[in-house]
Amino acid sequence: MFSKKKWIFAFAFAVLFIMLSKLENDRLLSTNYAASLLAPQKPSEVYKKVVAWVNDRGDMISVSAPITTPPLIEYKSIQPFSKGAILSINESQELYASENGLVIFTGYTRETGKTLSILYDTGETATYGYVEDFYQLPYTTISAGDIFASVENELLYIEVEKEGETLEVSNLVQWLSNTNE
Repeated sequence: MFSKKKWIFAFAFAVLFIMLSKLENDRLLSTNYAASLLAPQKPSEVYKKVVAWVNDRGDMISVSAPITTPPLIEYKSIQPFSKGAILSINESQELYASENGLVIFTGYTRETGKTLSILYDTGETATYGYVEDFYQLPYTTISAGDIFASVENELLYIEVEKEGETLEVSNLVQWLSNTNE
């Protein structure tokens, strides 16, 4: 667990401290290092420094848990609207990418206000409307779990095209539940 050099150095340090204390008590040395190290508040500080030195960070193994992807959006209800659907949400939220992809449009449309479209690597194109802020510029790549926009009001428009066809509401609910896992 501890290396041999550390034990030898710790032993030498302890012997040196004992000799220093003995020489100070016999008044052969006019210093007071041992007394200052043994003051009521100092031993805990010395102990912490010694423990930090002995427990070298090089011996530790870093452990991490798997990173979970946050849900795309949490919503109360979904209603058909135009080619997609309107989601009713509880509070302002940030939108997370479900897969790696490319932002292909950010702008304003008459029907859905501030709108953002993403072409995912899976071949799906998702369009999000009524967003408040864009966090990505057009023609930038995004990774799964990246935040690309935020929603401040109570509604979010979403439309998903898969293999050239727009998903119906029932399929859209399935698509949203797949991105939540």
